Amino acid sequence: MLEPVSAAEHPQVYEIRLLICVAQADGYLDEDEKKNIFRQVHLESFSVRERQMFHDDIENPKEPVAIAQEVGPHLSYSEKLTLTRKMFKLAAMDGGLIEGERTAIYQIAECLGIRDSKVLEIEEWILEGVEWLSKWECISSD
Repeated sequence: MLEPVSAAEHPQVYEIRLLICVAQADGYLDEDEKKNIFRQVHLESFSVRERQMFHDDIENPKEPVAIAQEVGPHLSYSEKLTLTRKMFKLAAMDGGLIEGERTAIYQIAECLGIRDSKVLEIEEWILEGVEWLSKWECISSD
């Protein structure tokens, strides 16, 4: 078992862990989701121990609400909104949201103290963006 990493000292670790939880909400973590998560990992300087924690989370799914409760007090409201956006973006990258992903995001956001109306606003914005991007596929397929 890995030693815990402090949410106060390393909130970015917990953000990645929550992304992993959302990606696993449909029962599996596909290759595109893994690539996206590890792209986020490479944007930060994580220790070997922290990277091992991510791999452990992938192999042994964790409870997202518990992780959100730990990190929530250490994030600003703006950081919480950005995290919610990242979670929706990751979940929608395959063209849509499944109910398990959506439920997990709403549960996490509730733990972070974000109103459902604000979460819905973020969700709709992300889905509009996904739809907008997919229109290019139609345009460029001729």
